[in-house]
Amino acid sequence: MSAEIITLSNVYSKLLNNKRDIYVYLPPSYEEAMNRRYPVLYAQDGQHMFASDGMGGSWEMHLTADRLSRKGQMREVIIVAVSSISDQRASEYFHKHPSVSEAFHASCKGELYERFLIEELKPMIDGRFLTLKDREHTALIGSSAGGIVSYHIAFRRPDVFGQVAIMSPFLVHTVVNEQGGDTNKQEPLREQKLYHSFPVKPAELRVWVDVGGAEGLIMPRHVRAFVDELIEVGFKPGEDLMFLLDETAGHSQADWAGRLHCPLLYLFGEIGRPHNLQLAARGTIGLQGLQGQLNPKVTYDTGFQMNLLAADYTVDRPEVLTVDSNGRVTPRIEGKAKVAVRYRDLTGSTSFEIVPELPDDVRVEISVTVPPTTPTDARIHAGFEIPKVRDGFYQGCFLLPRDLAFDVKVSRGFGFHERRDTNRRFNTSTPVRLQFIVEEWEDLL
Repeated sequence: MSAEIITLSNVYSKLLNNKRDIYVYLPPSYEEAMNRRYPVLYAQDGQHMFASDGMGGSWEMHLTADRLSRKGQMREVIIVAVSSISDQRASEYFHKHPSVSEAFHASCKGELYERFLIEELKPMIDGRFLTLKDREHTALIGSSAGGIVSYHIAFRRPDVFGQVAIMSPFLVHTVVNEQGGDTNKQEPLREQKLYHSFPVKPAELRVWVDVGGAEGLIMPRHVRAFVDELIEVGFKPGEDLMFLLDETAGHSQADWAGRLHCPLLYLFGEIGRPHNLQLAARGTIGLQGLQGQLNPKVTYDTGFQMNLLAADYTVDRPEVLTVDSNGRVTPRIEGKAKVAVRYRDLTGSTSFEIVPELPDDVRVEISVTVPPTTPTDARIHAGFEIPKVRDGFYQGCFLLPRDLAFDVKVSRGFGFHERRDTNRRFNTSTPVRLQFIVEEWEDLL
């Protein structure tokens, strides 16, 4: 027996008045199933779930699902991968919100996309395949804007979807303002919240949230604040809420593929037994300025990972610093202290040095030289927009939050990146001056 992926071509939506391909993964036992029915996972940006395309790599979701189910760690599931339409993605993946209209000058069709999934696609899938139709066995997954639309749909319609995995959610639109020579400098950052908060916890909804540590302006602090909101309305960490900070991961299909096993195990399998606890953090924090946040990571014998959102910490010198149960570090005086945390029979520790001041922001200077083929009106981005100085040369000076990490290619618009085998990685742990030379553009459209 082997799994099968079926393509439903040009599926028409009357609500959205468009067509898209739907890819349906049927697990290995499906062909011989008689009275058996399967849970269903609806995945956004479905063109990336099982294969690569010009806009990015593959999550290889079918291979991960096969591996986990073969080991008996996860139930077999049907995966419905719903393709996005490139020029309509921003509209379909955002529910109505004033900040979205302001930031992207796009109409919001998230409500219609939600109805398409529930009123048009789900009945088609349930009618054609051996699905478990109830909310308990129906889940959503998505990344970036696909994570946001999955979140909104699950929280608006928990009667249909009982589980949701929100990966690297695009929660906040951040504009980085150049801090160059003009006398009327703007604030270094302008942030616009792009999502709706729900003051009442949906009954019996299970939620997975994660983010990479090298996603640049998709900042872990935004995602952690979002997770804290969920806790405030009643979600219980480690039970119906799981969070993971994947420290070295960027914002790409390969990064989501690399940790996909974690939400799949949480949604449809057994996470196993914890066998390792790590407590890593910035070693130096300031009495004034940048302070600290602890995110202890637990690794299980299945490979599953999650961060403790609440824990009991001990400090060997509490006169130097204290740590609350949420992992927030409060410095008291200059000095050094060691912090330890315990989870079941596991322990982890880290050390801090408290200095008088550590500024929140770091000065970053970036220059980009582009090839002559670059259109004169091109807008150049290297994680954020770099101002044009003259044809072929872009340069800017910025104040960015300390300890951001970027994993990017230089781009000149949606779908147009530099031809380069690897991404450029840089961080804002200290002031930095960067010079990028783009040799050639690759048209990814």
